[in-house]
Amino acid sequence: MTSTSDRHSAAGTRFFLAFISVLILIVTTDAKAVNMDVVPSIRLEEGWDSNAFNSSTNEVSSFGTRLTPALGLRFTSADNVMVSIFGNYEIVRYHDSEAKEADGNTWFFRINSTGGWALTPTLSMLPSVFYVNTTNSSRRTQLVPSGDPVLPPVSITSYGDTNTEDFGGAVNFKYLATENLTLGVTGNYSEQRFSDSFAGSGLTNSTTTGGNATVSYSFTPRTNLGILVAGNHQTYENAPDADTLSGGILFGYQFSPVFRIEGAFGMSHIRQSEAPGIPEQQTTDPSGLFRATYTSETFQANVFGSAVYAGGSGYGEATRQWTAGFGLNDQISREWSWNLSGTYQVSKSVFVTNAVNINTIYGTAGLSYKPWEWGSLDLTAYIDRQTSDSQFGSDLNNFVATLGITIGKPYKVF
Repeated sequence: MTSTSDRHSAAGTRFFLAFISVLILIVTTDAKAVNMDVVPSIRLEEGWDSNAFNSSTNEVSSFGTRLTPALGLRFTSADNVMVSIFGNYEIVRYHDSEAKEADGNTWFFRINSTGGWALTPTLSMLPSVFYVNTTNSSRRTQLVPSGDPVLPPVSITSYGDTNTEDFGGAVNFKYLATENLTLGVTGNYSEQRFSDSFAGSGLTNSTTTGGNATVSYSFTPRTNLGILVAGNHQTYENAPDADTLSGGILFGYQFSPVFRIEGAFGMSHIRQSEAPGIPEQQTTDPSGLFRATYTSETFQANVFGSAVYAGGSGYGEATRQWTAGFGLNDQISREWSWNLSGTYQVSKSVFVTNAVNINTIYGTAGLSYKPWEWGSLDLTAYIDRQTSDSQFGSDLNNFVATLGITIGKPYKVF
């Protein structure tokens, strides 16, 4: 049996390997055309949490302090594509004596890109990696990258007062075979671990491995169509494995220089392996995902949605997962900006009736003021609501409001 510390070490090793791999691919491109910045920062928050223990039965509210030192690396290519490598450590201390046992910490690491990084004139890569290790399940819901264009859809379920560890990584490579024909391949791997769950919670460690291949043709500078084939293998501790195969039609349309929609629609087939006392089971359903983005000089908006089979439910069950969300960011002036985002997700078990039937909604709103080049102030509110009428999962409600200050500045390396 693998210990908790061994799991943490393994997940950390995987993130480190992903970091090194991305770094090598970046620096092997034309180094003279790459800019690199180091971004150290520290953030202090004072706030109020309506449910410090993320509990459905023991809601304790408290004011608290969060301290977050962070370090980031930013690489910018000649064609203005930015790859960010970022990590931080959060320390939370509650002021109310009844909430002291909810004091905790969170490790968070992220690698993402604003677009495909050109390795050669015809080959590009788009990486996306995240790692979250937290004692605050609501914080996990806030940090996992829902709606990411490269990673498979992730679960935003809140698991209550338990330590969760999530790792996910994917990289997409695109090869321009001809002026209009593009070939793509994506590989992905994810893990979900629970180190202190209580007996009967149903929380189950799992891993997912998979990938997809695409062929896309640009009929006009604005329109592209293609096909996609994908497969994933889900492994659970003490539960039958499952395999998913999908196929569908890709599409993309550039309405204007600032507005684009893209997605894929088709069918997915899932098969659960035979296990002692459990026969092999399988089923097929429509599946798909879409994403719409609007990007101007000062305003960004995105809307996303998906309907897929998902392995990372947290409860050892393959689920049918529907997700929809949006994000808005607006730079009102040089000093002022605001943001608003939200995600709604429904997860239902595929093969075991009423094992999982969880609805989760999460939202955040923020207003930021940046009076100095090296620092900013912000007021932020989070809401997390969850309902469950199934064997696993629970009803949860949480609201957090914080006032924060961030001090940091990018330093140019080359």
